[in-house]
Amino acid sequence: MGEYDWLFYKFPRVETHMGGILPPVEAYFRGEACIPGAQIYLPYRAYMEPGIVDAEPHFHRDEEYLAFVGHDLRDAFESFDAEIELWLGEEISSMEKIVINKPTMVRVPAFYWHGPIEIKRLGMPLFFQPVLFNSRYYAIRRRTDKNGETYLETVCEGITRCRLDTSKTCTFCGKCCQADKEG
Repeated sequence: MGEYDWLFYKFPRVETHMGGILPPVEAYFRGEACIPGAQIYLPYRAYMEPGIVDAEPHFHRDEEYLAFVGHDLRDAFESFDAEIELWLGEEISSMEKIVINKPTMVRVPAFYWHGPIEIKRLGMPLFFQPVLFNSRYYAIRRRTDKNGETYLETVCEGITRCRLDTSKTCTFCGKCCQADKEG
């Protein structure tokens, strides 16, 4: 064992159970759960069939990058044969549909709504890599309760879903929830 072993993570084979939209196994880097102190969440995903990548609009308090490239990284341009629809906007009520049909990196600033993301057409496998600058994956989504009141809900890997109290500092990240970004 070396002095710097704590800085390395060897990818295990993770089964996807996604019925063909993804390969049967993939590599996944889950931030802090893989390397203590890591501040990035980085899955490596190859899509094999058209389908929905993320069905609901959401935002993060951290910046995220979405990379869409061809499956053959020796030539990510020639091996790109897909059409992806991505919805994006500062406010949920004014999101714009963006059609991606060539290798693209999308910067999603903190608090920007994004999703759904759908692969509409896929001629060859697609490499999709969402990069979230946080130690774990989380998404903040708008919900409506039985009384018709809208609120924000956080879904965070390894933490129970919670209804955000936008008048307080968040116990998850220590930052303000910024309710004005609800849209």
